[in-house]
Amino acid sequence: MKILSYFLIPIILIISGCNTFFPEQKQYMPPPDSADVAKIRLIGPPMSFGLYQTDASGKKNGGWVLKHSRYVNLSLGSTKDIGLPKVTGKKYDQDYFETFLIPDEKTAIRHYTYQGCSISLEFTPEKRKIYEARISYSDKSGYCVLYLNEVAFDNINKIYVEKDVKNDLD
Repeated sequence: MKILSYFLIPIILIISGCNTFFPEQKQYMPPPDSADVAKIRLIGPPMSFGLYQTDASGKKNGGWVLKHSRYVNLSLGSTKDIGLPKVTGKKYDQDYFETFLIPDEKTAIRHYTYQGCSISLEFTPEKRKIYEARISYSDKSGYCVLYLNEVAFDNINKIYVEKDVKNDLD
């Protein structure tokens, strides 16, 4: 009987309207593809990334890059590839998520996991540039680190390379 109550009580609470304990999570809505948009690849568990942009008037827009269940997420998400060029010689063995950004708007990349990793990085994407953010749990013992680079074409060697990005704290 006790086991039945563990299942019955949550079901009654959900049906009775108590699902406000689990609000609907906002999702990032990317701009349509155009010649001027900035693009980004988020390397790591896609379900753990959020993108938030603030326009010139101060209006904020953003949320998780993948739709979240209001109750439980059983998966960390899978790769979404829109065809962005990849850095030559770099292995892409982790899941990643590619999307568009509105250029010239202050942008925050946020990464959260239940294991205690919570990190945010702010930058302002430029028109027609491609960025790559990668989460690392092992580079610094006990910390998670979010790296951000620009993916640029090297005209001399005819390959894609990583370049440093100036974030909004510099």
